[in-house]
Amino acid sequence: MEGLTTAEAKKRLLAVLEKEQGRMAVPAHLGPDSWIVRATMGVTLITAAALVAEGASTLAQSEPVQTRGIGSVVAGGALAAMAIASWLVVWREARLEHRELDERLRAVGRELEGWGGSYAQEQPPQMPTVTTCAVRRDGAWRDVPTLLLVEGDVLGLAGGEATPCAVQQGSTQLEKGECVAGSGGRAAWEARSTPLEQHLRQTAQHHRRAGRSVLQGQMAALSRAAAACAGAVAGAVVVAGAVAWAATGRKAGVEAVLGRAAAVWAGVAVGALWPVLWLAARVLSSAAVVVLFDALQRSKTDYEDLAEIDEFDVDAPPPTKDVRVGLRAVARAARELWTRCDHRNLARSSNLAETLGALTAICSIDKEGTIAEPFCAPEQIVVPASGGCAVLDVEGSTIVDAGWTRFLPALRPLGLACARGAARHPVAAHRRRANLRRLGRTLAAQDSCPCRLGRAVGMAPSDIAEFRVVREIAAFARTDSQPASFSASVVCASGVEPSSLHVLSDGCVDAILGTCIDYFDGSAVRALDDRTLESFRALHENALQQDLQCLAFAYRPLALPAAPPWPAWDGRSTRPVVVDLGPYTYADDTSLPKHLSQIAREERVRSGTAAAATSTLLDCAPAALDRGEEAFLRDALSAQIFLGLVTFTYEPKTDVCDFIEDLDLAGIRFVHFSPANGRQSKSFAERLGLETDWNTCILLSADPAAPGGYVEDHDIKARLPRGIASIRAHLADVDDVPLQVSLFAECTPDATREMISILQDYGDVVCCIGSALNDANTMPFAAADLAVGIEPIPHFNRVAPADALDGANDGSISTAGALVTQYALGAALACIPCPLFLQHDTSLYALMQVIREARRLMAAILQAALLLVHASLALMLINLITTMCLLPPALPAYMVLWIAWIVVPLQAMSLLFAPHDDAIMSTMPSKNHMRFVYFPRFAVYAAVRTAPPIALTVLVYATCLSRLVSLPLGSLSSSFGRSDWLHQNPSQQWALLAAQTSAMVAFVFHCVCISATLMHRTRSLVDLAPVRNMAWIMLSLLSLGLSIAFAVLLLAFGDADISRIPWYSYVLAFAGPVVLLPLQELCKLHDKRRWTRLQKLAKLEFKTKLGLHSPLGEPDEAQRLEKEGGFLNIERWPFGRTAHRRRGLSTSSPPPPFSAAQLHHRPSQSFSISHNSNEHWRSFRADTRHKRTSSSSSVLSSKIPQRLPFASTLFASKARHSPLSNKVSEFSNDSSCASALASVKKVNGNGFLGYPPGGLEISHNGLVLVCEQKSPDVCEYRLRQDSAGVHLGDLLAIGLVSWAAHIFFRGHIILALLPMILFLVRSSLQVYQESLLVVRNVGIQMETVTLAGFRSVQSYDVARIKDVIIHEALHLLEYRYYMAILPLDPQSNIVIMFPHLLPKLNQLLPVFHGSRKLLF
Repeated sequence: MEGLTTAEAKKRLLAVLEKEQGRMAVPAHLGPDSWIVRATMGVTLITAAALVAEGASTLAQSEPVQTRGIGSVVAGGALAAMAIASWLVVWREARLEHRELDERLRAVGRELEGWGGSYAQEQPPQMPTVTTCAVRRDGAWRDVPTLLLVEGDVLGLAGGEATPCAVQQGSTQLEKGECVAGSGGRAAWEARSTPLEQHLRQTAQHHRRAGRSVLQGQMAALSRAAAACAGAVAGAVVVAGAVAWAATGRKAGVEAVLGRAAAVWAGVAVGALWPVLWLAARVLSSAAVVVLFDALQRSKTDYEDLAEIDEFDVDAPPPTKDVRVGLRAVARAARELWTRCDHRNLARSSNLAETLGALTAICSIDKEGTIAEPFCAPEQIVVPASGGCAVLDVEGSTIVDAGWTRFLPALRPLGLACARGAARHPVAAHRRRANLRRLGRTLAAQDSCPCRLGRAVGMAPSDIAEFRVVREIAAFARTDSQPASFSASVVCASGVEPSSLHVLSDGCVDAILGTCIDYFDGSAVRALDDRTLESFRALHENALQQDLQCLAFAYRPLALPAAPPWPAWDGRSTRPVVVDLGPYTYADDTSLPKHLSQIAREERVRSGTAAAATSTLLDCAPAALDRGEEAFLRDALSAQIFLGLVTFTYEPKTDVCDFIEDLDLAGIRFVHFSPANGRQSKSFAERLGLETDWNTCILLSADPAAPGGYVEDHDIKARLPRGIASIRAHLADVDDVPLQVSLFAECTPDATREMISILQDYGDVVCCIGSALNDANTMPFAAADLAVGIEPIPHFNRVAPADALDGANDGSISTAGALVTQYALGAALACIPCPLFLQHDTSLYALMQVIREARRLMAAILQAALLLVHASLALMLINLITTMCLLPPALPAYMVLWIAWIVVPLQAMSLLFAPHDDAIMSTMPSKNHMRFVYFPRFAVYAAVRTAPPIALTVLVYATCLSRLVSLPLGSLSSSFGRSDWLHQNPSQQWALLAAQTSAMVAFVFHCVCISATLMHRTRSLVDLAPVRNMAWIMLSLLSLGLSIAFAVLLLAFGDADISRIPWYSYVLAFAGPVVLLPLQELCKLHDKRRWTRLQKLAKLEFKTKLGLHSPLGEPDEAQRLEKEGGFLNIERWPFGRTAHRRRGLSTSSPPPPFSAAQLHHRPSQSFSISHNSNEHWRSFRADTRHKRTSSSSSVLSSKIPQRLPFASTLFASKARHSPLSNKVSEFSNDSSCASALASVKKVNGNGFLGYPPGGLEISHNGLVLVCEQKSPDVCEYRLRQDSAGVHLGDLLAIGLVSWAAHIFFRGHIILALLPMILFLVRSSLQVYQESLLVVRNVGIQMETVTLAGFRSVQSYDVARIKDVIIHEALHLLEYRYYMAILPLDPQSNIVIMFPHLLPKLNQLLPVFHGSRKLLF
């Protein structure tokens, strides 16, 4: 089959792209029909109509002409024009965002149309993150990405490979994803479908629809707050209009009422510009992020910590790269982004800057080439040794084990086999030639050249040069598990007869072991018996479980009667000869493979020489060379000498582990989705630095019977969900562990996409990173809030080898500006939903640095929004106060527009240039379902911050107006309230205008002062001086200059005598910072305290994985508690990860902030022991003086009252009762505790738990636990506090207090001794000891003893006990474990054991195990 030409294939791909265009449309984040746009447009148009009506009425009825009517008409027209213009801008941006993804598809189509058919010469390595296929194009075999395949293509598929699409070979048809049968060699198949068509449909179906971002939610909260205030102001305006109408004796017409109302409403009507300002800020921030990201990728310098930062400080900010981004470049990018559709970075549809600034999770969906190196690195060398084998660790090209030279004789031949191809691969790529890969299916390790191991064992270049490769061999076989292959070289030593040759082989372990009958242990060649063969096979299986890949090495000498007669054996041919070894299986009786050497094995067994090595020297007669080359090589490969194994692993890329650690500091969870099983996934996760202990890995495969699941022998018996379908039910009914783990195994693309959606539903803002050449990544890319495609291998889009090109090509994945090859086009199609692309050699710290910049920009935008809202509310209230005082508005509508549309936006813009906060990357981000939950506090802040400007502006206006109209300040209201505004003379009008202008300039100055305090939310002016922001200095001077110029222009043509303005008006206008700045700093200080507390709790919630390290119990017990233990139904607080906190779902109001100093308890009211049960206790307790009362039981109530502020943080929405398993907990590092657990695990035949005579003592932090077994049925646990009591220091302190009280009360001895009395009473009531008596089949008795000897005893019958559990609670900002009794009656309260002393977990474990052994 000849296949298609590139032109024919390109034509069919373009037809598919044209057919699918138009389906990629996405809804906009902010559209013309959104709530904020409709509300602001409606208010603006109503206010504009009122202003025009008032201005027209004033101009028509006034005598003389009142010039303020002209200002009202102009302001109304400006408001209407702004409303229409703003609506058009929003509509245009929504249209561009709607078409952005479709425009990217069209751009890729244009690139494909202009593609000249240039194919990259270098073939990518064999790894799962690069989905390519051998295709017959233009009469030659090409390596083409699967998304560029079309119907009718001829594919070369090897045995064991999955089909990239529906294929056909004769009458045999295979669907997409089915495995090709065969021994590993490639065969021709015809494609029956075009993968790109289904790929584009799935992308359009699963693309993340526009949702409200964190910043948009906060902006909406601010808008609703402003709307609520505006509603209250509207009512006040109506009252003020009625008062004014009545005050003028009902002479004031509609123009007065409309004028007052419109002047007040103008403060809200200016909000028509807010959507435009938000869109402009979004464009500017996205442009800054894109320019910085491009600059970071172009820069080749390393990421370094600042000079003053200690690199060993775990809380140090992440390293950055000193890259200067010019304002001109940002402005150019912003202009391009504003004027056209951004199909390159999808800045609108992805909401780029906002999403980056709000990220809470980064999901890695593959590893090879993305977070790990594309080529495997050698990890260990395993060589046979006398009595076993030697395992040597390798780092780079060095063997790090001490004394490894003892095994040098065994390592030398293996080193020669490793170094045989050192001169036959490019030095830069350091990989083997792709000949074996082109002929069949290979392992990823077979792409990596092991020549560095040859140098590690001492093979010098001169030693390697002594051997000349005369023939390359590619051998393929099929085992029971999968196709296997290996490569071999026939080498000839220099100065030796050409007939004396050697065969050096390496490849799949099963294939190599199938051709070996002997092994070399460094001293002699020995027979490969069953025991030795099984040991090497066990090493291979263990390496696979540890996520390692193995290559086996073998050797055989050849003695030929003459030089080989075949022409290709001159060493010049690079194309190997293919040898098909066929299928072979393992025999049932001997577990030895039936392969080419099976005859030799059987012959050895029959001759009785199974323990001795046979001669592997192939001495061929002349007739053997006449059978043909392939038959000769089959014989040559049939009985080789096994040399050893080399394990390979994917090492994390440089800085990846540090990047993950810094993500944790920034409050961003790193989640890895692995297609491998749990064991292999944990092995790689451990190299990344992720948590791999306990229940930290969840399997997403749907089949519970699939191999490689939760293994109880090595993993904790955890109540973890199995399969993606059970995740949501687990989150709703059990706990939120799936939201806390950082590792998911056995993942498919569909399961990964669904898990990302679950994370988003629970408030996470997810960034997905993965290979740009893996078409399976497109669905997770489309589902995530942000996707980053990573170049998996360097320079894969070049048309020539990397060492043959200059540095003109930047290696970008994007087709823009690159030499377009099949790989670049395939990456562009696979990464259609990706806004960002990372080159292979770009560190992931580039993503960290743009996150840092995005956080700074988003914080600045939020501060700018606060400034806009504060200014609008202040403008409304200023005019409302003057209106209610029966005065003309202090700021007419056109002045309000000047301030709100010119001055305040300039000041808000200056906040975008605020300097970086050093702690911004250690700040915990907010979840997407969290809004302003403490709105009353922020309302108080707004009132405190705006009160001084409002009061000072009104005072400036009133004092200026009083002096200019020559009226006492107290008579202004009566004079203007009873006067007719339609008949003011020109001097009165100019005096009023001068007073209003003075108020405007004063308010502008106050706005500048307020903006100086909004550089940062919590940092004071001393820590972050505004003079560090040059943009703020320049724009502040510009705002003041323009406002003064505007004031001069307004008064230039009048006769107002501004020299009559009193001096104290200037003081009020410009001395305001004396009052304003301290109040701003007080608000910041108060907010900082709350913010710091919330940050601490958020970090506690993020880093302390509640439930993740819980000791879990037997599966049946866990299921029973899941079903029956849900009566503790209490909502978590806003930072809690609870199933009820989902995006878009309403939740109950949060409880008060956490402020409890300690755990509080209350007596039990319904859980007591029957009278008959007390008789059992008397038989085991001789001391009958103890008073047994159930009313004094100290418990944590299952219905905790809301007056306790910690109530919502004590339990999750569903109680997670976690009984312990019989395994020793990893928390139990105390030796005595470990011995106690070991004794509890194995109860002897007499029923004793194995405690030593006199009891077992476990000490921890001043608490001493004594475990003692009285009889086979009775066990007592006593917990005492050694530090309890009255100490000398306490006596001295209280003595000094008493002496001071004696002096103060002048000899009143009773009052002087009162502190001493209170101290002694308190000390006597201090709990000294708590004990627990457990009686088999009877129950539990608890006793509390104080220092004064007071005792409290409670008894609990076993018939009333449902279970004994260890649970978690938040105590003093620390998660603590406690032991409790669950009653059978769900209406009863749970009972805490040792409630006063609260021992640690290592002391609770033996008590728990012993109690359960006796009770249940």
